[in-house]
Amino acid sequence: MAIYAASKDGSPDDIRTALNELVRNFETDAAGSRKQIRDLMDHDRGLFFSSAVEIMKTAGDSRGAQFVVALLSADGMLLQALSDSSLTREEALALGRAAKRADPTVDTSLARGLADCAMGEGSIVVSDPARVMEILCEIADPARLMPSLMRLLRHPNTYIRSKAVKMIGRGGRSVKWVMGRLSESDPRIRANAVESLWGVETPEARTLLIFAAVDSNSRVAGNALLGLYYLGDAAVLAEISKMAAHESTLLRSTAAWVMGETGDSRFTDSLRRLISQADPTVRKRAFAALNRIKTTNTQTPIGAEWHVAGRLLAGEKLKGMRKAMIAVSSDDFRDQPKVAPLQFILSEGGQYITSYKVMEKAPPEVISVIFVIPRSRGAAGGKFFDAVARCLAWKRPSDLWSILPYIETGDGEAPPPHDPDPAQFTAKADSLAASLSGTPKRMECTDLWTALWRATRPDNGQSRGRRHVIVLGSAEEGRIAGHGLVSNVQTARIPLQAICCGPNGQLQEFCTRTRMPFHLCMEEEISEIVRSAYLNLLARFEITYQPVLIEAVPLKVRVQTPIGWGESLIPANRESPQ
Repeated sequence: MAIYAASKDGSPDDIRTALNELVRNFETDAAGSRKQIRDLMDHDRGLFFSSAVEIMKTAGDSRGAQFVVALLSADGMLLQALSDSSLTREEALALGRAAKRADPTVDTSLARGLADCAMGEGSIVVSDPARVMEILCEIADPARLMPSLMRLLRHPNTYIRSKAVKMIGRGGRSVKWVMGRLSESDPRIRANAVESLWGVETPEARTLLIFAAVDSNSRVAGNALLGLYYLGDAAVLAEISKMAAHESTLLRSTAAWVMGETGDSRFTDSLRRLISQADPTVRKRAFAALNRIKTTNTQTPIGAEWHVAGRLLAGEKLKGMRKAMIAVSSDDFRDQPKVAPLQFILSEGGQYITSYKVMEKAPPEVISVIFVIPRSRGAAGGKFFDAVARCLAWKRPSDLWSILPYIETGDGEAPPPHDPDPAQFTAKADSLAASLSGTPKRMECTDLWTALWRATRPDNGQSRGRRHVIVLGSAEEGRIAGHGLVSNVQTARIPLQAICCGPNGQLQEFCTRTRMPFHLCMEEEISEIVRSAYLNLLARFEITYQPVLIEAVPLKVRVQTPIGWGESLIPANRESPQ
């Protein structure tokens, strides 16, 4: 009681000092401090209010500060405190958040008090209702404030009404209600109504955002485009870029703001063009957006690193468009990543592609895969067997595999005579792992072309689903493929791809004649190439895109989501039939 007794009849500075001491030393005697703080408030409410507001600027989030905030809230003085001009917006917002922590229901009483003041039904005078409304937008649960927010729709201040519209939209998540607000003449109300739909993932919300994106007001249109971006709609990239090239400076300025809010590096080139324009507002927003994008893209990728693979589809250049199939997988085939269209980042020659469409397809229910692999464990430095074994991580229980070892030309004596029986398949991962861990017996092997004949001939129903052949090689083949084998592959339409870590003219010529992919790589690239070849069999994302370069160049695909990321470079010559 000593501090209070010394200050009760003292000057305002003495009262402020006493209150500051009580807040700072609150933990020493919590019960006594509570009583003394209440006594100070009862003695001079006006002086207590001004002192408390001043102390809240530096008191932080201590228990003493929380008690003072709770007193202000319980006594109806918090509304005045939040709109007090001596507090900056940031300080007032911090005070509002502290009040919310001290009393989780304080947002309800604040909204009710603000509505009472607006309707002339309360005794409290709020000097800056707009600031209080901004704070409510930050700290409140709109769904709890509906009665007060509906009253605020009649507020004479259009800014207050527009904020109420945004909060009602967020709280109710009603597309129909928001649609009704789009007929309002005040663009701020329309813009906030559209903003309230950010994150609402329904077909109705998407349709309304598309409709609002052509609003005559730049802010309304910008909010709609940003809402579509948050929904992962890839088509919005081109629309935002189109807005950045509009003749209206307001629309270009809004486009720069939208680009900055996304933090998307694909807008970098458009923003650099905006920086050179004459309008100062456009330049200012473009600079701010570029800085934000730079900050966002210097951060380390978050989440798990996923495996990304892809292949270009041949014969898909209609009207200048190209098509690719993309696979995205985690280390566990049972945990298939979910990727929104906008989370695919495509580029050619360092230039981003902003016009593309993504269609997710169901992966094949079952596939049969044949690996035609050199018998020697020393082939390709022993990397072939290891690379295939790693692909077992993505083999689904229903899928069938067959391992067909062959003896490469130059690997000693010729293979023994072998009746080219059809390939034998199994779904047992442990059996496959065992066969990949040892050296196949010579009597089980054939030459390359016989192995391919076995891989592509009818198997009387042993395989299931579509059959795929992956051929691995490390040495030049001495013999040419027969016309019968070429015809067999072409007739059966079995997808085949060859991966070689050294020149192999005969195998490459065979792939050319059958129009199948041939990949020439270094030994250190084998694991990655084989992994990509297998994952491509399970690709489920079909991307149709408008290339930015006329010449054929590699397509870089990066996937970035809040929980995982990955990237791959698809060579321009890696085109495959569908």
